[in-house]
Order: sequence, then structure tokens, then C-alpha cells
Amino acid sequence: MQASGGYFSGISDISVNGYGQHYYLIRKLNGDQVLKVDIENPGKEVWQASTLESGEQGSANPYQLVFVNESKAYLLLYGKNEAWIVDPSATQADDFFSGQTLNLDVYMPDDSIGVVNMSAGTVVNGKLFITMQRLDSNYSPSNMGYIAVFDTETDTELETNADASDNLKGIPLEGRNPTNIQYVDQTGLVVTNLGSYSAPFDGTSLDIIDPETYQVSSMIQDSEINFQINDAVIISQTQGYILNYAGWQDISLQSFNPSEGPSSLTTINNLTGMDLRDIELSPEGRLWLADATLTNSGIRVIDPSDNNEDDFIGTSLLPIAISFGSVVINP
Repeated sequence: MQASGGYFSGISDISVNGYGQHYYLIRKLNGDQVLKVDIENPGKEVWQASTLESGEQGSANPYQLVFVNESKAYLLLYGKNEAWIVDPSATQADDFFSGQTLNLDVYMPDDSIGVVNMSAGTVVNGKLFITMQRLDSNYSPSNMGYIAVFDTETDTELETNADASDNLKGIPLEGRNPTNIQYVDQTGLVVTNLGSYSAPFDGTSLDIIDPETYQVSSMIQDSEINFQINDAVIISQTQGYILNYAGWQDISLQSFNPSEGPSSLTTINNLTGMDLRDIELSPEGRLWLADATLTNSGIRVIDPSDNNEDDFIGTSLLPIAISFGSVVINP
């Protein structure tokens, strides 16, 4: 495999989400744009939509597109308390935002920076799960992280009764500062919590949530480790991977057995002391690792059956996010 590009020069604070034959380039803080791109014509956008409404000041800081289907998705806005309901199949920018939103004002803590810090989302069995960091006025994760749950047909928030002692409908997390959420069959929702931004990384963990009962447990608890979990991919009840963050550009890729916990963590392929930014599982079941190490940046493709590196795709720029799409082939 080979990389091509780069395309769409601009700010470095970006992310990407793919669905079908298109990917959506998200320009985040002070970029405030979503670009729709056909993966068969990667050098030109289909359209470019602003994430600020007419006359709006500041930055909405768009973070992630969470897809229900080809014509409905939710745009999570880190800098606002409203998630946009959008149409990713739109053929022009003006038709992207439906004008409808999900309001999360109720989750804003008293000592917040003014927003709930929506950070990640996923859809499971007709329900949207949105993680919120709820940082305090010093941008620290002193407040409990939460997940709000919405019905994707009615766009109404569901009462989870996860905590009978609070006045919120959502799910309080065991860890703090959630940054990622994924669904794993027979395991449940796996939430990656960063915890504090600097050592000793208080609050970092992998939380597990039952998407039906909303019960919360931990796959890896904060008290069991002395590093930060930057990202995770869980393949099954017995196979998972994390990015172990010990310090700036000192990150390791480690495999582990989720049924055994952190005692089984093992660094693979000597991938340690590096600037590893993202790990994702491809549709073919291989692990893709974004390696932003300056001396040799690129994508490392790893076979989970033996943890051997099958391929390395060198990139001219530093890879920071990975998403997958599929080309539609007409008969």
C-alpha cells in the first residue's frame, strides 16, 4: 500500500470520519469546518460547511461525526452544548445542518468553562451515546465524566437510571476525561478515559458499559496502572490493545487480555518511546497504528493473529487520525 497527498492544507487541529465512499475532514478549534470528500477524488471536496451559524462568534470546535445511516448523523461540538443533527448525504453545504440540535446544557457543572466538552460518540441498537468530559474552569477533569443517551429515531434523551442519587438522565463514569467510545460485541461499550493531562494521570481508565442496563464497570482501573491510557482497541473478551502514554512522545503500543486486566499488558514489536497518535481496527480485522514519530512517520498495519507488522505506509505529514471508507463498485 502507498499513501498519496497531502490535500487540504490548513490548521493541524483536525480529525476525520469516514462513511461509505466519503470521508469528512473536520477542522476543529478555530477551523470550524466540515469538508466532504469522495475517496475516489481525494484532492477536491464535494462541499465545505461551516460549523458556525450566521453571525456566531468564537469557535464551535467540531469534534466528531457519529453516523446513524447515510442520511443522518450527529456532529459533536466540543465548544458548544448542542450537538447538530446533520445530513451527511447532502450534495451541497447548505443542506448539511438540519437546523435541529440535541441540547446538553443540563450537564454543565457549576465550575465549568461554559461547555460540557462533548468528546466522542457511537450508535448502538438505535441509541446514541455521547461522552462529556465536563472540565472545570482550569480545564482540569475534576468533575465526573458522563454519557448522555438519546433515541436516534425521536432524538429525545433517555433516562438511564444509572445513578439514583443524581438529577441527570445520563451515565456517570468511573474514570474521568473520556476521549473515546467504541462498542464491542459481547463486551459492551468501552470508554477510554485520559484522566489528568499530566502525571500521575489521576482518573485514567477503561470503563465498560452495558448498552441495555447502563451498568458501569472497569476493564482497567486507575489504581491498577501508573500511566495514561491514550487510546484503546478492544477486539474481543480476550484481545485488546492500548496506547500507553508515559510522557510527551513517549508512547507504547501494548496488547493485553481484557479478561486478565493490566497484568497481561505487553509491549509489541518494540513499539515504545514513540509518538503514536491513533489506533483503529480495519474492516478486514487488522490494527492500523498512526505513527507520528518525526524520523519515520507513517501507518503501521499489524496482524492481530500474531502481532506481526504486515505493512508500513510512509506518509509525508504526521498521521494523527485514522478512519475507513469503502468504494462503491457499480456492476
